[in-house]
Amino acid sequence: MDLWECYKHSVFLCHQELGDDISFAIISAQNPLGTLCLQPQNLRLDCEFENELHQHGWPYRRLIGASPDLSFKESSWAVLCDKRRALELAKRYQQNAIYWVDHGELYLVPALFGHREEHLGAFRPRQIRLDD
Repeated sequence: MDLWECYKHSVFLCHQELGDDISFAIISAQNPLGTLCLQPQNLRLDCEFENELHQHGWPYRRLIGASPDLSFKESSWAVLCDKRRALELAKRYQQNAIYWVDHGELYLVPALFGHREEHLGAFRPRQIRLDD
C-alpha cells in the first residue's frame, strides 16, 4: 500500500478526547518525506516542532498517529490554528500531509503530495483513549 493509502487508515492515540465543537490540525514533524528516521532524529524534530508551536502561542496537545494495528506509531500534535498555517508548518517540516478535523469530521490534506483532500469520515471513532 502506498503512503497516501496508509495515511487514510490512521488512528489517533490520545490521553484526552478531542471535542467535536472545534477545528484543528494534526501534524507530525517526525519522519520527513515519509522516510523513517532513527529515534534521536525524530525526538529532535519533535522538540523543535513543539518549541515552534509554543512560540506561536497556538494551543496544542500531544497525540500519536498510528496504523490501525498499532504496529506503527508517530508522535504528532493536535494544533488549534487555521488550515493554511497548518499546511505551512507541515511543509516546513517536510510532511507529506496533515489531518484536518472540522467539527468532528476528519480530512486528509496533502501538503507535499499531489493528491486531493479527502474526507475520511467522523474523527471520534478513530480516537483511542490512552489511560494515564
